[in-house]
Amino acid sequence: MSAEDVTLLEYIDVRIRSLEDKIEALSKYNAQHFDLNEKAIRKAEEAMLIRLETMNEFRAQINQERISYATKDSVNLLWDAFDSRLKKLENANAFSAGKLWMVMAGFAAIPTILALIALFR
Repeated sequence: MSAEDVTLLEYIDVRIRSLEDKIEALSKYNAQHFDLNEKAIRKAEEAMLIRLETMNEFRAQINQERISYATKDSVNLLWDAFDSRLKKLENANAFSAGKLWMVMAGFAAIPTILALIALFR
């Protein structure tokens, strides 16, 4: 047996140590991978909590603004009041227009009456 000869037992021991080294390296890699995944999950959870908190603030703001919205009934009441006031103004305008027409007709009739009186005198 020469110095370069390796027994089967030594060969198997070297191969086992090599596999154990590879398994240990793979274990470290997996452990690091899982640690990084857990950190990423924690960061994502924190970001999600911040988003949810912002959404809750937005929801609270919308609910607060809803309090000041006019209801359909109150808008209808205001519309009816506006409509009745507008009708009064329209009636007053029509009445004034009618009065003005009567006055104009009266003023137009005066020269005609004076002309007829002058004609038949």
